[in-house]
Amino acid sequence: MFPDNPSLIQTGPSSPSSSLWSNPPTPLVLIHDGGGTIFSYYCLNELDRPLHGISNPHYDSGEPFPGGIPEMASLYIEYIKSVVPRGNLIIGGWSLGGLLSLEVASQLAKEEGDDSRLNLLGIVMIDSVCPLAWRRGGSEGFLKIIRNGAAWGPHTKEETKRKVTRCFSESSRMVGEWELPSWEGRKPPPVILLRAKDKVPVPGEVEGTVSRVDVCREDKHLGWDGYRKGLITKVVDIPGHHFNIFSEMDNVDVVTEEIGRACGELEGWHVRRFVSWGEEKR
Repeated sequence: MFPDNPSLIQTGPSSPSSSLWSNPPTPLVLIHDGGGTIFSYYCLNELDRPLHGISNPHYDSGEPFPGGIPEMASLYIEYIKSVVPRGNLIIGGWSLGGLLSLEVASQLAKEEGDDSRLNLLGIVMIDSVCPLAWRRGGSEGFLKIIRNGAAWGPHTKEETKRKVTRCFSESSRMVGEWELPSWEGRKPPPVILLRAKDKVPVPGEVEGTVSRVDVCREDKHLGWDGYRKGLITKVVDIPGHHFNIFSEMDNVDVVTEEIGRACGELEGWHVRRFVSWGEEKR
């Protein structure tokens, strides 16, 4: 699907001085959504930092990942290190991409003691719902949950529809079987959650029926407190619903701005933690 994995989507500024806290700006790696593609990230405006996208390497073949989300994340760490071998890093992604980022972060945390390991500043989740909320059937318990399919454009090829649908199905299976990271005494990195304001329109608007991605839309943290209290460091509301974040220009403008702001905040928090650590050592 893409000639390189990761794909370099944005090269960043020619001058490294545009980032307040990081010189040069910290690279951002965004992981694919459930459909396996990174087309949405090509819609983003300039973020003034290197932006890499990881697509599902099994998009074309349909081959499953027997080890599920952990196996996927382990492979993606290899991909990440091929473009950012050491130093500061920010990861994230839309929907499934946010879940995979959490697993990647957990596995990177276990590499402590390796002098060449990456320094993960944080995660930017883009409307990623905690899967525990799906398993509980939403906070209300009596909701009828439906799975919305992808919204196809008028010129989308049948082959593309087939491959994306297959990826969604496999992603759903893996997320359903995924045991979320325990962290084993380690502290997760800061997580900034960009949350869509609106619910996905439901066919027929039947009362009590919601899209799977909206089972806890009213919850500010999209169910993540049910997994680990305090995981979400900050929440930013963005316009649109889960499936049109990247398909409407006004939404793209805002999400680009908020991704950039989130990355800047993660860099700033890192600098302040480093300065505080240095003062404690004096």
